[in-house]
Amino acid sequence: MLKRFTVENFSSFQKENSLDLTAGRIELNQEHLYNFEKVKILKSAVIYGANASGKSNLFKAIDYAKEIVLNNLDNVDTYKKYFRLDHDSLKKPTKFEFEIELNDRFYSYAFSSFVNKKEIVEEWLYEIGKNTPDLIFERNNNEIKLGKLLQKKEVKNRFEIYIEDMKNQSSKLFLSEIAKKELDISEINIINDIYGWFADKLIIIYPNTQYEELSSLRNNSSLAKTFKKYLGEFDTGVVDISSIEEDFEKTLKNIPDELRKQIIKDLSKDDVIGTLKMPDGQFYTVYKDKNDELKVQKIGLIHSNDVEEIFELKDESDGTKRLFDLIPLIGKFSMDYTIIIDEFDRSLHPKLTKKFFELFYKLNDANSKSQLIVTTHESTLLDQELVRRDEVWFVEKDKNGASNIFSLNQFKVRYDSKIEKAYLLGRYGAIPIFKTFDQIDMDI
Repeated sequence: MLKRFTVENFSSFQKENSLDLTAGRIELNQEHLYNFEKVKILKSAVIYGANASGKSNLFKAIDYAKEIVLNNLDNVDTYKKYFRLDHDSLKKPTKFEFEIELNDRFYSYAFSSFVNKKEIVEEWLYEIGKNTPDLIFERNNNEIKLGKLLQKKEVKNRFEIYIEDMKNQSSKLFLSEIAKKELDISEINIINDIYGWFADKLIIIYPNTQYEELSSLRNNSSLAKTFKKYLGEFDTGVVDISSIEEDFEKTLKNIPDELRKQIIKDLSKDDVIGTLKMPDGQFYTVYKDKNDELKVQKIGLIHSNDVEEIFELKDESDGTKRLFDLIPLIGKFSMDYTIIIDEFDRSLHPKLTKKFFELFYKLNDANSKSQLIVTTHESTLLDQELVRRDEVWFVEKDKNGASNIFSLNQFKVRYDSKIEKAYLLGRYGAIPIFKTFDQIDMDI
């Protein structure tokens, strides 16, 4: 689980800002948290703010840090990622810190870098939650210090070699390099586990993110059943899922000849064909029929059991298309994922947005450590019967154009207060401030 994320000097975040999912002393909705022995961690967070306040930048910071962990600075875009409204920011490092829970123990993993120089300045990993944090490793530029765990005789000599290798690897993270070695050594299990959390358990969905397995939906009965169930519950009008088959050449007729020839060459190498993403954003399954001819299969949607008519996904409403990106997440609601969704309410009806959150709480039982963290403008979620005060966060820019994040829990809010109305009235900030339109020349 994600306990806290901290960012500094990235995009619109100038100073250190933290999203803290540690639960406060609130009695309402106790099922919204996971109770560890010494701390309670929230399973959800809802983040509000005006357009261009920096809500999305908070999630981009998490995603960017994830990309650095998985791919190192050499393989990510490093152009002007610092806070650009202050000239001194260029001379300061960009920092990311994650406090996460794994196997009922808590860890702080952080790194800072001069991103534009592709240079890691600091990196550390501690086990926290104890009276005194236990150092696992700490890095200052290219100097790495090992904690007691990695100084054991069984691993010390090997790690001294790794440390020597890292002296010429200023763009790479020590944690990532060790994890990628896939060493079967018990002392470094935590390093592998933390890397695995970034790779496998941290999911980030943007407004234009598309679910890339739609093309195989017809052949995945379990997934198709899930889609059929929830498309019905969410009142989309879809009653069943089918498939539409097309000739391969017909599907690729609008693709440049050179690209089409290369696709055919690549696809013809194997008998089992994979997935093809088209310029219109749709995903197709490409396969060979019994005559060894290339064919294309795409998802088809049925709206009536009485009329034999199959619709393509592109014919559906934006709301239905959005659900095709969100429904696959439902199966992960009880599987210990941290799911982050930017602009969660995009194209969704307010009641459907609320229903999705209610479904998360319903499926996320007491033993589950899954989390749902979203940005939204949908104020109907601001209902204390649905969310706790400590689950509600706001992002607002200051006079210098820097984003700052703060919790509703810092305000004195009664348990029976109508927080939606108070938010829309501007009592918590983080809403648009419009200048007068009186001086606008309507003849322009």
